[in-house]
Order: sequence, then C-alpha cells, then structure tokens
Amino acid sequence: MSALGKTMPEPGKTLQDHFAVVFFAAALLCAAAEIVIWGTPLVETVLAWILLVNIGVQGLLAGVSHWYEPSAKKVAEKLGWAPGSPFQREVAAADAAFGVLGILAFFIRDNFLVATVIGASVMLFLMGIGHVLDLRKNQNDSVYNAGTVVWFDLLLPVLMCILLVMGKAGW
Repeated sequence: MSALGKTMPEPGKTLQDHFAVVFFAAALLCAAAEIVIWGTPLVETVLAWILLVNIGVQGLLAGVSHWYEPSAKKVAEKLGWAPGSPFQREVAAADAAFGVLGILAFFIRDNFLVATVIGASVMLFLMGIGHVLDLRKNQNDSVYNAGTVVWFDLLLPVLMCILLVMGKAGW
C-alpha cells in the first residue's frame, strides 16, 4: 500500500504492461553506444536499432506470446480479447514475420531497410487505429488496447518514416 492507501503495482508487472517503452529505451541505448563507440551516422544507426529491437526482437516475442499458451491467454486478456480466437494466431504470424524482417533489415540495410520500415509502419499504424476504434466503440480500455502499446503503434511508424526520410536526405 502507498501512503495514499492505494495498492502499488508490482514493478515487474508495470514493466510488462509498458514493454514497448522498455524496448524503445533499449534500442536508443544501443544506438547511442554504437554512435559513441564507432562514430556511426546518427539517423541510420537509430533507425537500424529501432528495427532490430522494436520491430525485430519485439515482433518475434509478440509472435510467440500470441501463439503459445499460457502467454497467449494472458495477452488476449490484456488486449480485452476473448482467449482462444484463431485470429490471435494470425496476429502472431504477422508479428513473427515482421520480427524476422526487422532483424534482417538491421544487417542487410539499403532498400531492404526501406521496405521493412514501410511494411512495419503500415501494420503498426493500422493496428493502432484498430485499438483506438475498439476503445471508442467498445470502451475496451484494457492495458494493451489503451495503454502505451497503442501510442507506440501510432507514433513509432511516424518516427521510423521521419528517420527514413532524413537518412535518405543525407542527415
């Protein structure tokens, strides 16, 4: 209990509920380390690490979490979905596919990076819109439907596209 008499959230649960922030911070820290140690270009390095960590690693973990029990049930509940829907496996497949692309884009770069940014941005942004519509239509304020995950679904694609354009412009 806090001084206000409210139950304090468990630290692990808080991090789990805001995993998108944790992954984004990790991507930025890795990018900063590479820039400082190796002197790599800022924009390309930040974008590459976002693709590796937020799209790649996070995508693979999301794919596994949506597919396999018992995590699939927990994820469905945190989204406000009915557990056991076959649709959840389709989301898992899309997450895993983009996870693989995010990891490959880190190493291949060039036009593969461009294609991965565009594809992942479309998928994430539309998922974010879906969450917002679900929140408005069904008042689904579940933590993964109305929390930081939604902000990242909407804002990360915008950031990746801005970084992509800046990188192509020579920044």
